[in-house]
Amino acid sequence: MSNEKQWYIFRHGLATHSKTGYGDRIYSAEVLPEGIPPIQRLGQYMTLLPYDYGARSEFLRCQQTAGIVTEATGRSFTPDARLNEHVSEPFEAVRDRVQRFVDEMNGSPYQHIWVCTHGMIIAALKNLILHGSFTRRDELDYTQPGQLLILRGGAAEVVRFDEVL
Repeated sequence: MSNEKQWYIFRHGLATHSKTGYGDRIYSAEVLPEGIPPIQRLGQYMTLLPYDYGARSEFLRCQQTAGIVTEATGRSFTPDARLNEHVSEPFEAVRDRVQRFVDEMNGSPYQHIWVCTHGMIIAALKNLILHGSFTRRDELDYTQPGQLLILRGGAAEVVRFDEVL
């Protein structure tokens, strides 16, 4: 068996229709009713995937999203503040906390790591894992709600559950 990590990273379910963010609801925004079916489809798909460890942001929308995936898979997610949304902190602080998470996972025995988090944190994870760096120009390099980002073998794959085929 390969000693290489496989990462299964997904964003919380749709929690706003605003193009300008969450405003004063950044901590308390909930997954919208229409955001639930794509996460249910994602969770059903993930029942087929290997799992050693799951982690999630502490924010409510990630708690709810991970709960939907746990309901489908029986696999749990540990809250981890390093995966929280970027809120009023310098870019470098976000990069450094995500790097600490990646370093800890890389030093762990876990081979199949599931993560539920937020857009910019997904961008940080993706770029730190694949390229060893995360810069401001990478901030928007993330998947949307209802999409699963799989990182393995130095490559990225996106599986979409946000559209009904």
